[in-house]
Amino acid sequence: MKTCKGIILALCLMLLTACGMGGSKTVVEEKGTDDGAGGGGTLTVPLTNFDTLNPLLTQNRSYFHLSHLLFDRLFEYEGSGRLVPSLAEHVETSDEGRRVSVTLRKGIYWQDGTPITTKDVAATFLAVKHAPADSPYSRLFHRTPGIGAGTDLDTVAKAVIFDDRNIDFEFNQSYGNYPELLSFPILPAHIYSEEAMLDAENFAVVGSGPFLLKKWEKNKKIYLEKNPNYHGNLPYIDGIVGLILSDNKAIQQAYDAGQIDLFVVDDYTWDRYKSDEKSAVEPYETQRVEVLSMNTQDPLLSDPDLRRALDLAINKERIIDSLYLSQGTMANFFVNPKLSAGTFAKEESYLSVDGAMDMLDRAGYKDVDGDGFREGKNGEALNLTILTNGVNHRLKTEAQLVSEDLKKIGIRSRVKDAADTASEEGQKKTEPEADLFARALQSGNYQLAVVGMDFSAVVNLSSVLSSGGIGGMNISRYSNPAMDEALQKLAHAQEEGERKEATDAAYKIFRNDVPYIPLVFKQNVLVTGPRVKGRMRPNAFNVFNGIDDVTLAGKDRAKTAEK
Repeated sequence: MKTCKGIILALCLMLLTACGMGGSKTVVEEKGTDDGAGGGGTLTVPLTNFDTLNPLLTQNRSYFHLSHLLFDRLFEYEGSGRLVPSLAEHVETSDEGRRVSVTLRKGIYWQDGTPITTKDVAATFLAVKHAPADSPYSRLFHRTPGIGAGTDLDTVAKAVIFDDRNIDFEFNQSYGNYPELLSFPILPAHIYSEEAMLDAENFAVVGSGPFLLKKWEKNKKIYLEKNPNYHGNLPYIDGIVGLILSDNKAIQQAYDAGQIDLFVVDDYTWDRYKSDEKSAVEPYETQRVEVLSMNTQDPLLSDPDLRRALDLAINKERIIDSLYLSQGTMANFFVNPKLSAGTFAKEESYLSVDGAMDMLDRAGYKDVDGDGFREGKNGEALNLTILTNGVNHRLKTEAQLVSEDLKKIGIRSRVKDAADTASEEGQKKTEPEADLFARALQSGNYQLAVVGMDFSAVVNLSSVLSSGGIGGMNISRYSNPAMDEALQKLAHAQEEGERKEATDAAYKIFRNDVPYIPLVFKQNVLVTGPRVKGRMRPNAFNVFNGIDDVTLAGKDRAKTAEK
């Protein structure tokens, strides 16, 4: 029977890796379940190779997701993108948002039976602040508006312990994304010193999640077993085996061969599993948005009227239907409305070819010579180039569809690979095309470009829209003092109503200036095999969300493992 003592946790950030634990060797045979669905059994999942088990340092996305089954956090992500308390029983802010007071839940223990206390939280928070700059949680701090790269994080925040359950986080200013900054996995202070918490090579996992690490065979497999003392919803399954594979292609082949029970598809080859009676597919939203970036400092594209007309002309539904098998969310801003936790709800489409043509006519863009294409306001040639990363065939096709849409309103454009641009400028192609593409975007050596952008759950709009972000993620080189002011308010807003108001203000300015044309938010798909019974609820922040409701049908695969 399923026991329930609380809440299962999950969270998102970035990536992960791995490192091993020693131990004596005994042979353990994991026996199967009965033919029908029921408790017990071992789920086999895919991973790509990782080189550290330390969740504070990992750079591997697959292990990042798996680590949610090993470690608890103060906050977890719901599927809607809302951060909700997990180990935190009560949270409140004071001192104009600069102080965050947290009370921990009762009766939560490390796997060795030691209670989790605020000492663990404070020690881990200190380690996060002192972690290398490229570690995921350190990057999250440094990408927060108001915390620049290179900032000493000890000057940004500190933890103050009151007792075993009550702790305050004192920040130097209010941060709207404070739950995200406190979303780190908590490590046991009675086991690790700060140095050990930041050790990538000799990190022995001691956790408090629904599963415990049993063994890790580096470059081969990782074995987890159910934690019988877990405080949340105890899973039905007994264990998980993570099979380490070389890449996504090998993962898909392993699934087709019946070697793993599930996998995530982040491209659009998943359609064949939709009609496969042996498989179930569960799409979920992501914060990866594909956009048409416009260099607002280019002489032609500096005109907002032209940019607004281009926005009206692009048929986003056609892009989603033809390139995404209708499994994408139309974008009109950098915030996915389905993951905004209610702070942004606008999902309207602005397609209007007639409206675009009328706007161009009124702005003075006419077909002077009668060749079917418009000239500039002063009769000059109006030829646009859409830059692409030639090795990304989907984005290149997306650029071609955009070019076809622009032709319908009399705008001549051509699609050009970054490598071709370098050759035309007399540069030798000594770098990968992706690097040439990135350099062109950051230097402003382009007019239009189709680009994919990844955001964390709490979208940092300042990174792409702030005047101070030019040369970084603000590849449109956009600058507007009114937008800067709106973004500043958003960065400090903590209440949902305040965040919604600030987001709407930024969106209104964005719609008027159109420095980018967001096209589509990608959806990923979790494909599960015939042994998996029960519906998992994956999200971009935790692929294993809902694993506590899964049972396994049929005989378990025979597994003999060294423990």
